[in-house]
Parts: sequence; C-alpha cells; structure tokens
Amino acid sequence: MGNELRKVIIVDDDPTVSELLSTILVGKFEPVTVGENAEQINNVIRQTNPCCVLLDVKLATTDGRKLCHDIKEEFGEQSPPIILVSGDSSEDTIISCFENGADDFIPKPFSFTSVVRKIESLLRYENMLTSLQSQSDELTELVNTTMSQASSYGAVLSMVKKINLNHSEETISQCVFDYLASEGLSSAIYFTNQNESRCFDQKARICSPLIKELFELAHNRKRLYKLGTRLLISDKHVSILIKNPPVENTEQYGIFIDVIAVIIEALEARYLGLLREQRLGMLDSELSQVILELHHSVEEVRAKKQKLIDDIVLRIGLSFHELELTELQEEFFSKLLEDTVMGHDDNNNVISQLQDKLASLVEQIHELVVHEEDKEEQGAQVVGEEDFELF
Repeated sequence: MGNELRKVIIVDDDPTVSELLSTILVGKFEPVTVGENAEQINNVIRQTNPCCVLLDVKLATTDGRKLCHDIKEEFGEQSPPIILVSGDSSEDTIISCFENGADDFIPKPFSFTSVVRKIESLLRYENMLTSLQSQSDELTELVNTTMSQASSYGAVLSMVKKINLNHSEETISQCVFDYLASEGLSSAIYFTNQNESRCFDQKARICSPLIKELFELAHNRKRLYKLGTRLLISDKHVSILIKNPPVENTEQYGIFIDVIAVIIEALEARYLGLLREQRLGMLDSELSQVILELHHSVEEVRAKKQKLIDDIVLRIGLSFHELELTELQEEFFSKLLEDTVMGHDDNNNVISQLQDKLASLVEQIHELVVHEEDKEEQGAQVVGEEDFELF
C-alpha cells in the first residue's frame, strides 16, 4: 500500500491523446481513462480518489470548462485538482478555464516532461495548502482552548474574591455553587474540623444522608477519588463532590481539573481562615466576660476590705484612751495602722494595673479580629477593581 501509485483521471474525446497521456504518466502515476459523461466522471472520482484530473477543454459533446465547474460544484473542498488541456492557448481561453475552477492549464502540443512537472507541481502546492490548513486548524483550536481557559480562570478568580468576602460555610459554599452551576456542573461541599462537620448540596442546600455518609467515608483518602460517574476532590478540611464531571481525556476535562484544583485550595485556605476568625472571636468574647467579672469581683472585695479597715481604725482610735496607753504607744499603733492602710492602697494599685493590662489585651485582640476582616475585604476589592487581562 505504501508504494501504490496515485491515480490520475484522463478525460479526452481523442483516443490518441488519451493514450499519449497514459503513456506519459505510467510509472509515476496510475492513469484512469474516463469518457466525457459527467455522471461517470463523478462516480470514478468517488471510487478512485484521484490525485488529479486531466480534462480536455473541447470535448465532442460538451465543454470541458463546464465539466470542470460541475465537478467543483459537486465535490466542493473535496474536489481533486483539475488541469484543463487545450490547443487554444489564447488569453481568453486560459482566463475562462480558471474562471470555471481549473487549478492549472496545459497547452497543446505538450511535452512529456511538462505534463509530469505540471502535475507534480500542482500536487506539491495542494500538499502545502493542506499542511497550512492543518496548521491553521491547530492554531484556531489552540486559540479557542486558550480563550476558553482564560474565561474559566477569570471566572475562578472572581469566585475566589467572593469567598474571601464571606464569613460562614454556607455563604462560602454558595459562591462555589454559583460558579460551578455556570459551568453546567452539579456539586456538594463538605467542611470538617476536629469539633464538627458540615455538608451543603448545590440543589437541596442540605446534603442527603447518603451524600453525607459518602463524604465521611471517602474524605481525604485521595486528592482525586472517582466514585462511579462522580468525582471527589479533597483537601485536609474540605471536599467537593462533582456529580457530573466532564468526560475524561477531553480538552474540557483538562481545563476542569486545573480549575477544580484552584477551587479546592482556595476553599481550604478560606476555611482555615474562617476557623481562625471564629476562635479569635470566641477568645475575644470570653476574655471580655472574664475582665468584666474580675472587675466586679475586685470592686466588691475592695469595698469590703475598705469598710473593714475603716471600722478597725475607728475602734482602735476610740480605744486608745480606754487602754490608758502612753503617748509613745499611741504613736506606735497609729504608725502601724497608717502603714497597713498604705499597703492596702498599694495592693489596690497593683490590682488596678493588672485590670488595665487585661483590658488592653482584650482590646488588642478585638482590633486584630476587625483588622483581619477589613484586610480580607480590602484585598478582595483590589482584585475586583483591577482589570484582569490575559491578552
């Protein structure tokens, strides 16, 4: 099959010319002589798939130029190259041949070498056109693929920006669901940590027991886990179940895998950030409550101690004369009471300083929580305001 000669159809009403052309072509091509009937010519073209047609202009019953036009109309882009042959090599004749679809023209009389060279030159040109068309098709496909990828990646960036503006598993999931739905994909999302697990479904919002059990059994076993016609994509704390993924080994599937890898990593990072926000918020609330309780307790103890000391000082002061103490003894006890009261005030100052430090710490934690939320929103706004262009 590799050495099979390419076929050339010869259409000429003169048997001598047909035989001469056949003799010229033998060895380099396989000549196939056909009558001037249009239907017969079309049938032979379909059966033999020739590399070229040599067609005489002046046939006995029809004009070769009309046959050429009809063949081109019949086969369109699949038409074989057609070389018109004529003893009339005037400019008008040649122009009319090309106007009717001829690919080349050979004047009579012709030499052996000129016929072969014409055919070979025409075939090289056709091969070059085929190669260029193939390259053009590949380039067009590449451009379409690139534009499709750019569109998908741009939409993913927008979705990542949105999930960073949300502060609950449900609203984060909805951002992902909206994007996947725009791509014709149905999904469910699973969040898990050491304390709890939550599952959301794109259609039903709440996952069915079957879907939740599937997540619990298959989560984080593999990065990509095929479950029949479904596909599970997992990270440490997040999983996405795609219920209708694209067909494998297709261009669409390749883009899908790239995009879903970005989504799962963005979800994992956002969920960890959400857990940190929740822990900081709880710590802020708990510390604030502790500070408030400590403040009330300290004030209550301080008031009781102050009343007790005031009572002691009053009673001792009244008892100085009853005890008949000397002036020196009275001065000693007065100094002792004064030092005790001053020490009590120093203790109160230490407690007040401790309260102030704890209150300052709570304020810093609160500012940190607010700052982290503001920073996420500002960062997302910057991404949204910039023009995203790949080309």
